[in-house]
Amino acid sequence: MPTNQNNNFKEAVCLEAMRVFDSCSSQDCLENLAVTFDAEDQEVINAAAYVKTKCIEVEDCDFTVTPVAFNRGFYTVDCTFDFRVEIDAYEAGETTPTVVYGDATFTKTVILYGSDANTKRFSSGFDPAQPAEAQVSGCAACCTSTLPTATCNVAQPMCLAVNFTPAVADPAADAVVEVTIGVFAIIQLTRSVSMLLPSYDYCMPGKECSAADDTPCEMFSKISFPTDEFFPQSLEDSCCCNNDIDDDDDDEQNPQRRNTNRS
Repeated sequence: MPTNQNNNFKEAVCLEAMRVFDSCSSQDCLENLAVTFDAEDQEVINAAAYVKTKCIEVEDCDFTVTPVAFNRGFYTVDCTFDFRVEIDAYEAGETTPTVVYGDATFTKTVILYGSDANTKRFSSGFDPAQPAEAQVSGCAACCTSTLPTATCNVAQPMCLAVNFTPAVADPAADAVVEVTIGVFAIIQLTRSVSMLLPSYDYCMPGKECSAADDTPCEMFSKISFPTDEFFPQSLEDSCCCNNDIDDDDDDEQNPQRRNTNRS
């Protein structure tokens, strides 16, 4: 990269990009979400004495973007998360579980600013920036030409608790599994815009492509020995970044030490 890009300025170019008009972060604890199973897996759950959860993933996120009435440029964004839940089901007296999979859903509703555009957008080919058709009706369908695009970035969900209700009271009823999930997400509203940006030069790779001609053993010999895997860190080592804070706290609790440290 040049040390002074201003000296290499060539021209101003117009680029089309997805501009983020508004975004928000969420930290939600989703309590007691019902997990649904297909018929075969439900039979396994009905026969279980207790269950555990191994893994929860977000399989999909569906959006509904609707203009907010009397508040031009703002939109209600409904994000429906589809969770895939992996369950270990243990029968009475058994130590080896049967693994089954269930589904859970949750809808998060936020209001974000997405600006407005009274134009319709068309493309000659596939356009990943083209917003999906949202569910609008009535006046909103007539007054809104192009809706902003909603996106969601979500971290790996955390399983906080599992509730299991066996079907012992009513044999005709199904056992119930409920999960409590912790979810971190960032929701955005974006639009495709044309932006004028300075151009310096075309991007050229800074290194040559190397062929993978090494044998498996030669490749293995180039891997550094994982010393940390054999010698786990102690509590003191893992908390070394808080030494300054700990020292300050100790000074407040021990004035004599504080005077000694400052002398």
